[in-house]
Amino acid sequence: MRFKRAARTVAIPRAPPLLVRMRHPFLFLCTAALLCTGGAKKPTVELRIHGEGIAAEAPTFAFPSTLLNGRETFLSRMPLITQREIHSVFPFAAADGSQGVYLKLDNHGSGLLKQHTMERSGRLLAVFFNGRQVSNLVVDRPVNDGIVSIPRGLDSAEVEMLTAAYPVIGQSGKKR
Repeated sequence: MRFKRAARTVAIPRAPPLLVRMRHPFLFLCTAALLCTGGAKKPTVELRIHGEGIAAEAPTFAFPSTLLNGRETFLSRMPLITQREIHSVFPFAAADGSQGVYLKLDNHGSGLLKQHTMERSGRLLAVFFNGRQVSNLVVDRPVNDGIVSIPRGLDSAEVEMLTAAYPVIGQSGKKR
């Protein structure tokens, strides 16, 4: 390609094709192989625990929500706990036939939960698993041990996803 500019011709060099430019094809092939392989993909676990908000915070910091018992309330947009703060799980069968799980939180999650439960006694926590509300929890006392109980509302497939993604409390050898 040539462009004329003020009686001067400037030549713009063309880039060589990709295969000619490549100095290390082995490195390229190894990188491509690593990106394409990886085996079976782990199931996606999205767990969010939202604290109860107030109407004055809406719509910026809170959103309206209908709880499982039918009560209308506002939940804070920013989740208190997410799947990133989960260290391990312990599943159990609930009395109503569904499944429940204990979530052992890491240090960051334990600190957040302890602070929230100390400041907001009597308020609600709403638990969402993969976008579905599974449980409402009432804060009745400070939680100092970093363990959250989801007493019911999960099905067996959701519990399997949790146990595949996180170590089970009391079982050794299973890594995240």
